Amino acid sequence: MFKKFFRDHPIHKKIVPLFDEFFFFNPMNYYFSWLMICVGVYLNLFLSQLNPQFLFSFNFGYLLLFLGLSMILSSFYIFNKIYDVNERDENFKHIETKYSFEKFELLIKILIFVGLLLLLFVSIINTIVGVLLIICFGICKKYFKNKLIYYFIESCLLFFSGWFYTKKIITSRFFSLYDIIFLLPYFLFYLSLYMSKINLDNYSNKNFKIKKFDWKVLCTIILVSVSFYLGFINNDPLISIISITSIGFNFYSFFRFYKKDMVRSLIYPLALFNIFLMTIFPYLFIFHFILFYISKYYHWHRFELHYPTFLVDSE
Repeated sequence: MFKKFFRDHPIHKKIVPLFDEFFFFNPMNYYFSWLMICVGVYLNLFLSQLNPQFLFSFNFGYLLLFLGLSMILSSFYIFNKIYDVNERDENFKHIETKYSFEKFELLIKILIFVGLLLLLFVSIINTIVGVLLIICFGICKKYFKNKLIYYFIESCLLFFSGWFYTKKIITSRFFSLYDIIFLLPYFLFYLSLYMSKINLDNYSNKNFKIKKFDWKVLCTIILVSVSFYLGFINNDPLISIISITSIGFNFYSFFRFYKKDMVRSLIYPLALFNIFLMTIFPYLFIFHFILFYISKYYHWHRFELHYPTFLVDSE
């Protein structure tokens, strides 16, 4: 009865339009961006021999850090929707009937300003990282068509945001060249996720050729394999278990190459990454749980879509 009410009652059709503005921020992308912030926190603690696991202590500064960076990143997502037709989704069709493009541009400026203001309360260094993130987005958008270049720089900046704040309040550990070998497997795995995302986005694009045994899919297998190897020799349990449990989905994409395999090679490794991070940062579960089910509620009653979901339709 309870399930039927949430699924079928017509009142929800009147409620979900109130969520249009929230999903205009593309909050589902936080499942990507929050990863590297958490990795920055985790690695600083791990390399300081603090053995991070189930960290229940709450720090208001971390909340401001995540909020500030999320606002800045959302301003980028909105910018892409405004100026790139390919980035527009069903949500945008509803939003553009409510607001003018001038208000969209004003919203972008407000998000950037508030995001930087929140980061200023965290630390000066984190504010500088936020500014660099904005500059990076502008330069990459203007001069580079390859999205992986931006994703790589973004992941670096997000990582150091988490690292520097953890250094400030907990460990006092500076980043050294020695630490790169521990950081590298996370970057490789993170890039493999974005490569899978790009491959999936281009799967139906007639101008973008991709096929069975394609080198673009092979690259993701190589990245995840190297990520596992480095994690193993570093005795880093987090990246080791994430990579070894994820690589099978990439093999399916390489050998069989159905669309469902491409979907699985993205959503399952991404989910595994987030799930294992939750064993270190339990509060992450609260935010992900709320975001996941609000999104399911919104997309079902607004567009009759089962999204997000771990179920992949067979072909």
